[in-house]
Amino acid sequence: MDVIPGRPAVASPYRAVLAALGQRLVLPKVNPVYYHLLAIFLSVLFLYAQESWIQIAIVGAVLMTDWLDGATAKRYWQPSRAGYVIDVVTDRASEGFLFAGASGMLSGQVLFLLWLINCGLTFYSVRSNRHTAMPLRFAYLIILAVQGV
Repeated sequence: MDVIPGRPAVASPYRAVLAALGQRLVLPKVNPVYYHLLAIFLSVLFLYAQESWIQIAIVGAVLMTDWLDGATAKRYWQPSRAGYVIDVVTDRASEGFLFAGASGMLSGQVLFLLWLINCGLTFYSVRSNRHTAMPLRFAYLIILAVQGV
């Protein structure tokens, strides 16, 4: 199997919880790319969502698909460097759609600038074999939740 960039040590605690959960769930044996396609579709759908609770649900679903693609790949011994590259490119595309929907707000503009930095970090991750990225969709989910209250 080719080399997949390692995750930072700071991510270990929550990744251990997610790994344990992934072992207990019944996951269909599908190509993880289907989860990537679903994430992109949901991210585009986000552009048309008007209600804050719908936006929160969509971002939550996008995050869930991101986790499910990795859990499925690990469960069925499908992880690969190509899969990793597809995953991070999908993540950046998803962020781009999500933040484009908020470009009229200051938080969306700040997130867009951070997204540009994240794109650079993605290139660094692939070249250096060290996964480096900011969890911008998690931050956006929190922003949406606070604004929706």
